[in-house]
Amino acid sequence: MRDSDKSSFLKMLQATLALRDKAATTETVNLWWNLLCEYDFNDVEQAFIIFLKSKEGRFSPQPSNIIENIEAMRPDGRPGADEAWAMIPMNEFTSAVMTQEMAEALHIAQPLLDSGDKIAARMSFREAYLRIVEANKRAGIKPSWFPSIGQDKEGRDAVLGEAVRLGRIGTEQAIGLLPPEKITPMLQSAENNILALEYKTLPYSEMMERIQAMKAAIARKQAS
Repeated sequence: MRDSDKSSFLKMLQATLALRDKAATTETVNLWWNLLCEYDFNDVEQAFIIFLKSKEGRFSPQPSNIIENIEAMRPDGRPGADEAWAMIPMNEFTSAVMTQEMAEALHIAQPLLDSGDKIAARMSFREAYLRIVEANKRAGIKPSWFPSIGQDKEGRDAVLGEAVRLGRIGTEQAIGLLPPEKITPMLQSAENNILALEYKTLPYSEMMERIQAMKAAIARKQAS
């Protein structure tokens, strides 16, 4: 936002807080502005509207609510905090494809999870995840996805296949973690849906060359 947006932002914040009988003190306004000033005013305004129309709109908003709504409107491939928590493997049997940010947040919440307090663990994870993601975005760090493989083979295949389809990991990475009979269907899916590959920014001809190279690698693996 620009300095010229401050007046409109102040009126919007005052009106929103007034709905919950909250006062917009100078300190409060400055805090909100410092946390949201990097975003476009139109996005901030739309994020407030989304919040007020949501179930959470029954409560007084927090800056993190508005930031989450803005990020949802301008996705970069990162899951939201609640989606990220739902993707976390909770036992050694479950496979997942997760980001380094999710792993860092889980490490912080792990002691609470080990103690059996899942509610507190979720809150701790959510707070840490939002903080880590925000810091990485400011630093221009893109999300880094990696597979966490569990003992359930069938679940593993589905998770890896979905991650390839969404472009979170490359087909070659998944090939090394799957049995031969599961590779061909995945490769066919990737060939039919080129945009799902991690090479989606490459020219079409180069993408097809890499697909053919992967087919040759599979053939060698099955022959050995």
